[in-house]
Amino acid sequence: MGPDLPALVHTHASSWHDGGAAVLEPGGGITALASERVGERRKHCWDSRVAYRHLRSLPAYRELFGGPGDRSVDNSGGLVREGHHLYHAASAFYGSGFPDAAVLVVDGQGDCGGLLTGTSLWRAGPDGLEPVERLSTTDGDFAADSLGHFYTAIGALAGAGRMHEEGTTMALAAYGRPSRFTAMVREWAGTGPDGAYRVDPRVTRAVLANTMGRWYFGWPAPAPREQALWDAFAAARGRPVAAGRFGRDDMDIAHAGQAVLEEILLGLVRRAHRLVGGGRLCLAGGVALNCVANARIVREGPFGAVFVVPAPGDDGQALGKLMLEVHRRGLPVDTALRTAYLGPRYGPEAVGAALGRFADRVRHTRPTGAALVEEAAERLAAGQVLGWWQGRSELGPRALGHRSILADPRRPGMRERVNGAVKRREWFRPPAPMVLQERAADFFDLDRPTPFMELAVPVRPERRALIPAVTHTDGSARVQTLRRDQDERCHLLLRRFDAHAGVPVLLNTSFNRRHEPLVETPDDACRAFLAMDLDALVLGDRLVVRRGRGGEAGAAGRR
Repeated sequence: MGPDLPALVHTHASSWHDGGAAVLEPGGGITALASERVGERRKHCWDSRVAYRHLRSLPAYRELFGGPGDRSVDNSGGLVREGHHLYHAASAFYGSGFPDAAVLVVDGQGDCGGLLTGTSLWRAGPDGLEPVERLSTTDGDFAADSLGHFYTAIGALAGAGRMHEEGTTMALAAYGRPSRFTAMVREWAGTGPDGAYRVDPRVTRAVLANTMGRWYFGWPAPAPREQALWDAFAAARGRPVAAGRFGRDDMDIAHAGQAVLEEILLGLVRRAHRLVGGGRLCLAGGVALNCVANARIVREGPFGAVFVVPAPGDDGQALGKLMLEVHRRGLPVDTALRTAYLGPRYGPEAVGAALGRFADRVRHTRPTGAALVEEAAERLAAGQVLGWWQGRSELGPRALGHRSILADPRRPGMRERVNGAVKRREWFRPPAPMVLQERAADFFDLDRPTPFMELAVPVRPERRALIPAVTHTDGSARVQTLRRDQDERCHLLLRRFDAHAGVPVLLNTSFNRRHEPLVETPDDACRAFLAMDLDALVLGDRLVVRRGRGGEAGAAGRR
């Protein structure tokens, strides 16, 4: 890749949520940033200009803006609707590095060929992306029979009181069991022999009109026939739906919805194989964040190779838009995603300036690189919980070792501390394990790299008691594997923790407070550190502790 490539800047604000910006640098590198990470730091911020302005403000990017390659979209007049599914498909296929593939996009809704669509199938190869079929389409404003909205409605029935809480529903489902709700959900949605699916739009509308649609968008009460469907669900419960108060009925409803979703997705994957063929599959759209379903697709589906883009939701739209342009122009750029570390670059001066702004509340030291990692490993082995901010941020909603909270997975009470005192989130949420790729098969039933936490796989039964804090109630874990060439510092940390603790695994969860996006800048990291029950913060090459707290004495910490 030569230095004479054109600088390209693309932004996208989707027809549903999550704006962002993506930049092709003259040397061939790509930077991508979701708008939710910066500005007012509101989750699922749709305004792509927020990410655009942030990148333009950074010294490393200023000269790339304003020229002929600047294709930013001023979305101040409303959301951009065109190309939604195409950009999802492009991010997955061009990010996969595959020469050809079937591409399946499954989300709530977005434009596909002029219609709002929930599911689309594509044939991808050297000549680009060719649409094969669309499912769940409407020329209106709401695709009520989409799988994404189906799963959102399941979450609402199971007590999720906010939009975009599908990860909560997936985690809760593991505590459920087959129940009377299973048959009710199967009447509502299911898969057919040809792999096509059905979702009763009346139920989706009724559920959302009684919950999130009313709370967020002021939906009116549904028609009486639709309301009767909601009433039947309500009558089957032991108590009314109460947002955030998760009981047995909620667990069983989540379990039913997850089971039906998995069956439908497996049917769609088999349909994709029949209609497109080949041995490779790419997945995108927000439903591809369901790592439990992804694992079943890998395990039971007909494709030998499956790639899930690290930002399958709308925060990956700008990246897909940029990749599509790169390949349309035939530019000599390798777009295969070997890591998700695509965030903007922050130099040492940004770290130093942030520490200066918080100097009245924190103190820091600057050990040499190996000494810093050794200190972190000792603290983790002693039971401390660390904020970990390194390099370029991960694109997508999952912390992958650059914007992470790290802890010891051997301690049975560590999950409760992280979910409770640190993150202040639901007790049943499972923190993920980060593991050396070369040792992953020793701990997990895993036969492939999973660098983006895209699959939930079984923890080997003989290892579950050794790493209880990252083993979910059903014996699974959402694994991130790590190679040295992907992140040398994190790889060294895992090796040094293994030397102290005897396991090459760390508990890894996102570095953010509840209802906030992942931290992005050094200032964000300092603010979050001070607001959370963390023992120390590794900020670039600095070890940061609070003033007036005993953490600066080394790894004595909590035991």
